Amino acid sequence: MFLRATKRKKDGKTHLYWSLVENVRVGRRVFQRQALYLGELNDSQKSEWQRTVEAFDEKGSARQLKLFPDDRAPDADDDRIVRIRMDRLAVRNLRNWGEVWLGTVLWDKLGLDGFWAGRLAASRKGTDWLALLKAIVMYRFTAPGSELQMHSNWLANTAVEELIGRGALTGRSTLYACLDRVLWPSEEWKKPRGERRGSHKDELFYFLRDRWAGLFGSNCDVVLFDLTSTYFEVDGTKALDSDLQRYGYSRDKRGDCLQVVVALVLTPDGFPLAYEVLPGNANDRKAQMPFIRRLEEKYGKIGSLWLMDRGVPTEDTLKEMREGGYKYLVGAPRGHLRVIGDKLDKAQWQKVQERISVKVAKADPVKAKDKDGKEKETPGDTFVLTKSDARSLKETSMRVKKIRGAMKTLFAIDARIGRSKWRKADPSDRELSRDELLKRLAVAESKAGRAWKMIAISMPKEGEKVTPETFRWKLDWDGIDEARANDEGTYLLRTNLPECDPKTLWKKYMIQGEIEYAFRELKNDLGLRPVYHQLDDRIEAHIFTAFMALCLLQTLRAIAREHAPGLTPRQIIEKFKTVKMVDVVMPTTDGRVVTLPRYIEPKDDVAILLDRLALQLPEQPPPKISGDVAETAKSRV
Repeated sequence: MFLRATKRKKDGKTHLYWSLVENVRVGRRVFQRQALYLGELNDSQKSEWQRTVEAFDEKGSARQLKLFPDDRAPDADDDRIVRIRMDRLAVRNLRNWGEVWLGTVLWDKLGLDGFWAGRLAASRKGTDWLALLKAIVMYRFTAPGSELQMHSNWLANTAVEELIGRGALTGRSTLYACLDRVLWPSEEWKKPRGERRGSHKDELFYFLRDRWAGLFGSNCDVVLFDLTSTYFEVDGTKALDSDLQRYGYSRDKRGDCLQVVVALVLTPDGFPLAYEVLPGNANDRKAQMPFIRRLEEKYGKIGSLWLMDRGVPTEDTLKEMREGGYKYLVGAPRGHLRVIGDKLDKAQWQKVQERISVKVAKADPVKAKDKDGKEKETPGDTFVLTKSDARSLKETSMRVKKIRGAMKTLFAIDARIGRSKWRKADPSDRELSRDELLKRLAVAESKAGRAWKMIAISMPKEGEKVTPETFRWKLDWDGIDEARANDEGTYLLRTNLPECDPKTLWKKYMIQGEIEYAFRELKNDLGLRPVYHQLDDRIEAHIFTAFMALCLLQTLRAIAREHAPGLTPRQIIEKFKTVKMVDVVMPTTDGRVVTLPRYIEPKDDVAILLDRLALQLPEQPPPKISGDVAETAKSRV
């Protein structure tokens, strides 16, 4: 097993992408199998992986162990000896083990058993609610889906009994009952929704904030805030009784479905701090300050600097944040260039890294009245204009693609009315009416979007026929040149920090990608969408369990970032899915059956991962003995 590099040229630079490969012999051929894809590595990361491979290859060799010593056979009258019928030996019940075991390790690392032990006690009938919650979160972490799928498929094909306990093996209705209990204490859960106090969710936020600081040194000085939505795959019959399910702007392009909005707060390292579930028709721009006030009421003031995307805050929101003593760094609409553009034109570009430049300008002071009615002057915000060559090329190609699509429609109209730029053409027998022309142009405009403004069109007046003389169009090259110079590849940042270096501001704002990563993981890998529940309590419980699975995923990501750079959490989980568990069934000569639950030995690539992540597999589960004789032996003890 060794490291292999693959070269690729991108943007004029040569990139090396590393993989961990091993030689595999098939017949007379030897080929290289990729065990792990590591991506780009720096010199120190490469040397660490190289040392890992060398250390792994130099471990001791395996040896065959015998059932009994060579010098003696077992005593025939020893009742502790079990004689096996080798002709009836069988291997059964192949099930998932590795990825669920990894999830339980992360669960224990966060200390979630200690948090939930006093909050989810077993019922009087013996239902282990903690084991059920743990199983639901592991399901979200490894193979998310509906609770029906979990009951009918996942529990039967996963080693839940060995890893979590028999309490996790239950009926479908009990899974739903567990969701009803995870958010509120039992005495609060029975009250109406508006009268409940002291949710488990708020207490978990406190607990996680301390765990992130203790495990990874994360702090809440800088926080990331954004909103997303998730839709429902239900008939909507109970939506009229719901406080959450509403139609609204869908970020999943599913405006035909009911939805809820989720507001999320993260640390710069990507660790979740808090979230809030809002109705599906909540206005993004009006939801932020009420959310911040609720956070202040519950946890006190968090975050000395808030990072937000440009579509979230409004001028009123930023004004309230300034009055509340908050600092912010947000993306600003390009329309602000009309106000601050003159000052930015006079500023000099500063290079922050290859092919990325910034320049900074400060707005004029703002005069406002305080609570006493006195006029007070507040320093103006600082604006940072950032330009990326790579982003400019991407936006140019997108604009060209949309303009070409619009021109295709316009050329078809030209051919219909008998105009051709390259050859003589006759008008079509079917006359093009003005109403039909408007419809075709409307469709082309909707597909072209903002690029439609780059085309100047002269329309026939009402009552006129559509002819080459009354209908004309041409590209607006002045507008295209202006867009290339000012719009493409640029984005504007805004902050109220008193002293700010533009390079530092740009690097801080790039952390905003962490929240996009979190939303992507929540929706795609952790099964936040779609939602199949219709009751508000279960909708919130579904999002709550997905949030807990996100905490496990981000913990794994932080560990991999330190010990296995280049690997994503999803790649690690996929590798651990190859470690299965089986039951070795051994009938005995006296009619009993000995069952040995055994996880298979990991392959070399998984063994290297275990070594890099400093994880150690547990001992194999103890054997099980079934049959009448076994029951008699138990009664004697």
